[in-house]
Amino acid sequence: MAPALHPSQTAAIAHIHSTPLTLRSQSLEMINHVLYMANCLPTSSTRTALLSAIRRTARVALHFHPDRPVGDFVSPTVASSLLADGIYRSQFETGISNGGHSARPGGARDEWERSLFGGAYHADGWEDEEGEWRGLRPKYGALDILGVASDGPAPRFGSCCLVLRREVLERCTFTFGGSQDEPKWRGTMEMFDGVLAGALEDAFMRETTMGVRGEMRPSGLVKAILARGEGGEGERVRTGNLDYYVEVQVHGEVRLERDVESLVADPSFRGSEVGEEMEKLAEKFGFPLWWHVGSVIGAEEVPSDFRGPTVPSLAQRVAKDGAVTAKDIGDAVRELARDPEAWKERGSQSHVMQELKWLWHVLVRYGKPFDG
Repeated sequence: MAPALHPSQTAAIAHIHSTPLTLRSQSLEMINHVLYMANCLPTSSTRTALLSAIRRTARVALHFHPDRPVGDFVSPTVASSLLADGIYRSQFETGISNGGHSARPGGARDEWERSLFGGAYHADGWEDEEGEWRGLRPKYGALDILGVASDGPAPRFGSCCLVLRREVLERCTFTFGGSQDEPKWRGTMEMFDGVLAGALEDAFMRETTMGVRGEMRPSGLVKAILARGEGGEGERVRTGNLDYYVEVQVHGEVRLERDVESLVADPSFRGSEVGEEMEKLAEKFGFPLWWHVGSVIGAEEVPSDFRGPTVPSLAQRVAKDGAVTAKDIGDAVRELARDPEAWKERGSQSHVMQELKWLWHVLVRYGKPFDG
């Protein structure tokens, strides 16, 4: 049974759903134009088939780093917190973000949400002194439309992901690209033309989209969506995707037992304490655990011209047996939390945390499949 939504959550969804007619017209024009140029005719029936396939097969993925500390930044970890109460919480509640750290009243994330949802989460009387409003805020994920990425549709935001059940789509809003950039194309699952227009436009302009490695022009995108809609599932591979995704804002509570379809985890955690916690998560809340192909990079292979000149030396310090994995970066994060003095030669604690985030970006982009 779907959770009852708070009036602020209902208002947020309604605001996105009521896209101005001018933008609806633009989205239809873009869809028809790109489909015509791609020779995907007739455009009207192709559009209908694409939307139907997406509604059947697309799934929301909530990316997270399972080994990151929560609360006092020492303990417990995200995985152990999920295991304790089975609730996936917003960044306003946890203080954890794998993007910007601005989820606080008056912060950048707070203001983005005010703009995106027309002030729905800022109406009078919906922010209480006890902080219960924090639990009302949306949870952020990415929409897996193509089913090609082993490590999920937006690995930038976490080495593992919870894949949500189809029913959750009905209480989600979507933007083509990160909401921090106030993207033009947005919608709900019922009113998805804007997001589809964004994906087709992206494929038309860049000849690839949503992190696919290699060429994917609009005709290829259409074929991939329709094939998945008919039950076709190709081999999932590492995409190295950092920047191209459909962002999802999930409104309402996310309970693992009710809302999660599967857990997809990084294999570097296998056999570790965190890995065992994820196995317990799957068993306790009744969903399968899948290990994706993972990522590993040699410390000597870390470039100095992607996330700055200091990241290679950080990789040398973090590496185990000359290589860096998701688990190694997480170990370093917890070590930094326990003993920031041991890292002070690299700068402040917040600076080193930023460096570790940059190292994760390098691993996502340039890593090779982890073979254990």
